[in-house]
Amino acid sequence: MVSVVNEAPQIKSREAGDHRAIGIACRLDSPEALKIVQFITDFLLKKNERISYETRISSKFIRHFAKNLGDMTTDNTKFIISVGGDGTVLRVCQNLPKKKLPPILGVNLGSVGFLDESMGNTESLAKDLDNILAGNYSIEHAARLTTQIGNHILPVALNEVLIISSKPSKVLYANITIDGHNFTSSYLDGLIVSTHTGSTAYALSAGGCLLDPRLNGFEIVPLNPFAGTGVFRPLIVPTSAKIQIKLQRPRLNGLVIIDGQSEYKVSPQVKIVIQRAPTDVKFIRFNNQVGGYFDKVRNKILFSRKLADDSLEN
Repeated sequence: MVSVVNEAPQIKSREAGDHRAIGIACRLDSPEALKIVQFITDFLLKKNERISYETRISSKFIRHFAKNLGDMTTDNTKFIISVGGDGTVLRVCQNLPKKKLPPILGVNLGSVGFLDESMGNTESLAKDLDNILAGNYSIEHAARLTTQIGNHILPVALNEVLIISSKPSKVLYANITIDGHNFTSSYLDGLIVSTHTGSTAYALSAGGCLLDPRLNGFEIVPLNPFAGTGVFRPLIVPTSAKIQIKLQRPRLNGLVIIDGQSEYKVSPQVKIVIQRAPTDVKFIRFNNQVGGYFDKVRNKILFSRKLADDSLEN
């Protein structure tokens, strides 16, 4: 689910008595990201703002400002700045606390940056930070997925839960039920259960559809289903749905991969239960969410269309 509400009063200037810090996370393997973090540090300290670096990068800057991402809550953190790209945002989201999640401002240094809102140049970033501190922004709530294998609960997924065979040369035979009702059983290479946010990522590449931000739904996308077991096309279910998957080929384990960040082995006949997580991720946005979403789709995903149109004109 994506919804936008104005939550600007949550972020106040130091002068107004808000003594919470601003969290900063970034890629460690990118000199450009470290340079941008230094700019952010200098900018915020001049504004008399407090700073908390995620622990893994604190030694690069001011060590005693270190704080684990899992300890950054709305009680002590105004918002978190994620410097890198979509992968950095996904990593940050996986390591946030279970409750009281601060909003995230994504700063894009990558090639796509669909989850990010700010460009990685100092001029636009300074303007964006000034707007946030002045309360000129809105909040996007993005629903996430929680996954349970037997009694084991996995990290929460912002984009998707991917289920594949532990042996690349072997196909799975999976049974899928929705809210206790049998949907289908099929031979396939794998399954993706995607959020609205993830509908622009792996799910789209695998043949899924884009979900309009005004829809409250998740998407189940098969990977190369075998035609002999029936027609299996992507299915959209409400965010209230409880999805249960069982792998039924004996002696063939599966892998459950969360947002491409972490993977877990699952044995045949063990229930994989996927449903909406109890907490959403919050993103800082500056544009109207619906219009901004379609601008991003057009500019970052459908950009080749312009080349096609130009060729037709010639």
